[in-house]
Amino acid sequence: MTVTLDDVTCLLDIPIIGLVEEEELDHDHCIELLQDELLYTKAEARAEVKTQCGPHVSYTKLKSCYD
Repeated sequence: MTVTLDDVTCLLDIPIIGLVEEEELDHDHCIELLQDELLYTKAEARAEVKTQCGPHVSYTKLKSCYD
């Protein structure tokens, strides 16, 4: 199961306006966003980007970041 940015907005009431642009993100930018916005370590961000398709974060990983 993956969590979309819309899910984050609805479930956690975190605004996403301006966080991600319409253009396609490259892996380095995704890693940077995960580190800056979701407080991932560099290793965690790389592992997440490697396993996901597009700008998604798994629910399990997102939940573990905030528990």
